[in-house]
Parts: sequence; structure tokens; C-alpha cells
Amino acid sequence: MVIGKHECANARDTDLKRALDIGLDEALTAPQEAFTGLSDEQVRVFPLPGRNNIAWIVMHCLDNLDDCVVGRQTGNRLYPSEWRWDLWQCTDEERPKPEDAYPSTADMLARLDAIREAGLAALEGMSEASLRRQVDWHPDKSVPADFYIRAIYHTMPHVRQIWLLRGAMGAAGGLAWPRQHRA
Repeated sequence: MVIGKHECANARDTDLKRALDIGLDEALTAPQEAFTGLSDEQVRVFPLPGRNNIAWIVMHCLDNLDDCVVGRQTGNRLYPSEWRWDLWQCTDEERPKPEDAYPSTADMLARLDAIREAGLAALEGMSEASLRRQVDWHPDKSVPADFYIRAIYHTMPHVRQIWLLRGAMGAAGGLAWPRQHRA
């Protein structure tokens, strides 16, 4: 898909697998759209006091997507989990800081592309029944579809945060604008 220059696709003949495919496509396209075109400096800056930067948010989403749509589905993550991209219950000292090292925009786009390819391939290989089978290794007896849903709906508020940060930097507008991907 060419960001900002695509046709809106219609959802049709949607069953569980197709709905997950649509949601996963959105969870992979929307963050790409949100940080494409930003410089390395822009993704590293902290434009709002007390909030994370775009690079941290993107890496947090990519870590979660790799876990839920690649690792939980295939048994093999593409990238090792890094605690610094989680920080769910971190202390103030552990929070992201301007002096921390962050990947470049190009590196994050490359990681997103790899996760997209592996994640969509994993979903393609699933049947409706396999998406609903219980996996005993997970303590809450989740089914594979649960991990797709977690990843999709976890990503969406973070995409909104990225757009808010872009706006705070004056880096939204023109072609840099969230688009509708599905109708």
C-alpha cells in the first residue's frame, strides 16, 4: 500500500479470519502511516512533557505485534523481546528519556515490514477452527484469535498518540494525515 495514496477497501464476506486479516492490516498500516516521513530527530524528540516519544511508542507497538501475531502464532518471534519497550509498571527512572538510544525511522519501518510479512503469512496459514482452538501453554487458555485481537486493539490507541505527538510538533497536515483504509 502506498501511504496516503491508496483506495479505501470495502469489507465483504467477513468471517472471523477475514475480520482478523482486516484488523491486522489496519494495525500494521496505521502506525506506518503515522510515522512515515518523520526524521530520526522527530521520532526521538519528546514534544509533550510526561509523555513518551514516537520512537518509543512505535517500538512498543512493534514488540507487541511481534509477540502476538508472529511469536504466539508460529512459536518464533522475529526480534528478541526488550523490556525497555514494555515498561507497563516501570519506575520514573526507567521511563524513556531523551538521552536513551532509539532506532532510526528506517530501522523501525524495516522491522514493521518484516513483522507485516511474517504476521500476515501466519494468519494466512490458519483455518477458522485453528483460530478458535485453545492453547494449553497459555495460563488463561487463550485462543490464537485472542492474540490477534489483543495486538490490533493495543496498537490503535498508540497510533492516536503518535498523531497527537505529530500535531504537537507541527508535523501533521498535507499528506501527513490519517486516512480511512476500510469501509
